[in-house]
Amino acid sequence: MIEVEPGDPVVESIFGTTDPGEIWAEVTTMCPEAVDCFLFEASVGVLLGLVVRGGDRVALKVHRRATAERLAAKQLVQEHLWRYGFPCPRPLGVRGRGTIEEWREDGERRDAHEPEARRALAQLFLRLVTLTRAVRPTVDLPPFFPRADGPLWPEPHNVLFDFETTATGAEWIDEIAAAAKALRDQGGGDVVIAHHDWTAKHVRWAGIKARVVYDWDSVSMGYEPVFVGEAAAHFTYDIGPLPSIDEALQFVADYERSRSSPFTRAEQATAAAAAVYARAYTTRCTHALRGDTAALSLPEYASVLLQ
Repeated sequence: MIEVEPGDPVVESIFGTTDPGEIWAEVTTMCPEAVDCFLFEASVGVLLGLVVRGGDRVALKVHRRATAERLAAKQLVQEHLWRYGFPCPRPLGVRGRGTIEEWREDGERRDAHEPEARRALAQLFLRLVTLTRAVRPTVDLPPFFPRADGPLWPEPHNVLFDFETTATGAEWIDEIAAAAKALRDQGGGDVVIAHHDWTAKHVRWAGIKARVVYDWDSVSMGYEPVFVGEAAAHFTYDIGPLPSIDEALQFVADYERSRSSPFTRAEQATAAAAAVYARAYTTRCTHALRGDTAALSLPEYASVLLQ
């Protein structure tokens, strides 16, 4: 059944408790047919692998802040992709602030530092963007648009990252982020539906063929170059270091080569600025945990890409 570290702040931020019995009681209100839990992972939300009556396995994702309407819109996109053969689990419905989908664990991880894997990841991202064009006018998704008048930072994705109380010493990160945001927000490009956490962590492969892509609560709407730039900044996440400057540029180039036409110069600048802002956000999170910010090479990253 459910095993939770007492006082785990991430779990508590999502369920309001770390008591396994209380958590299971809420889980079974979302999935009454559940009889056992074989996986429990907490990050932005909580992912549970559940056994349901009859022996089938499903994935339940419990979200900290999400309306049923928005989750339904995300599942509509996922259903569209699944029906067109994109390698995502079949969505099985929304239950309050939880989403259920089929359990998929086929395939293996790949090191996206390998050029072949990087290209495949970029091409798969374009396939997603291409397929979702048909469904975009019919869904109400939370926007991922750049906002020139918005705050420098969004609310951190996890309660472990407190930007307010750790602001001292992070001024240099904020300065780079502000410069990147200003350049990013001047850009544009096509408005698309895409996955804003496009990393190797969420993809399983059979050779060079993607078998399954996870984390579909990360679907949102925004400018194509911004999505691509963010992916370029983090696509290797989960195996080894984050992308180098050259790898980030190569990811964008791989994506452009797969399009019917490359980005314009303005769109390329938008993607580069989005990559710098995304790396700055990660650096700010690292600073909040008193980690090694120097290892992320943010100043060098910005000096090359913000030109």
